[in-house]
Amino acid sequence: MKRFFTLAMALLAMNVAADAQLKFGVEAGLNINAPSSFSKAEVEKMVNPENSLGWFAGLKAKYQFAMGLGVDGAVLFSQRKNDMGESSQNLRYIEVPINLRYQISLIKMLSLYAAVGPQWSVNVGDREWSLNDITNTSGVYNELYEGAAQHLSANLGAGVILFDHLQVGFNYNLPLTKTGEVTVKSVSDDVVSNWKNKTWQIRAAYFF
Repeated sequence: MKRFFTLAMALLAMNVAADAQLKFGVEAGLNINAPSSFSKAEVEKMVNPENSLGWFAGLKAKYQFAMGLGVDGAVLFSQRKNDMGESSQNLRYIEVPINLRYQISLIKMLSLYAAVGPQWSVNVGDREWSLNDITNTSGVYNELYEGAAQHLSANLGAGVILFDHLQVGFNYNLPLTKTGEVTVKSVSDDVVSNWKNKTWQIRAAYFF
C-alpha cells in the first residue's frame, strides 16, 4: 500500500510538471480612475472628484499548473489621473500585481480566466500639487494635495484568452491603503482628509 501511494504521488507530480506552463509577455490597458472614499465627507463635497482616464503598460508572466490553476505577475508603469474638479494631477506609479488565477478551456481557441490578488504601487512622479484662492459661499480657501509614496490594493479580474496567446479582460482595483491626503485651508479652519482611488481597468496581454 505504501509503495502504491508513493507511485501515485510520483505520477501526480510528473503530471503537474508536464502540464505546468511558464509564459512571458507584454501587457497594456486603460485606467478609469475614481478618487473616492474620502475620510471627511465635507472635503469630498468641496473638491468634487470626477472619473478620469489613464493608462498602463509593462511586462507580464504567468505560470499555469494542472487543473486550471496558476499564478501571474507583472511589472507595469501606470499613470492615473486624479481629477478633483477644479484641479487635477497625473500620479505615476511602478505597479507590481501578483494574482492567483483559474483558467478553463471552452474550445481549442478560447478559454476563460478569473484572477485575484494583491498589488503594490510605488509613486515615481510628482506627488504634490495645490489649488489656491478658491471662492465659494463658505469664503476663500486653498487645497493642498499629497499622493502617498506607496500604497496597497487588491485586484479582481476576469476575461478571455484567444489562441493561447492573447488575453483580454476587465479588472477592478480596490484600494486597501490611502492613495493620498488633501488639506483644505481656510481662514477659519484646516480640514485634512485621506482619499482612495478605485479603478476600473481594461487590459490586454500577449504571451509569446
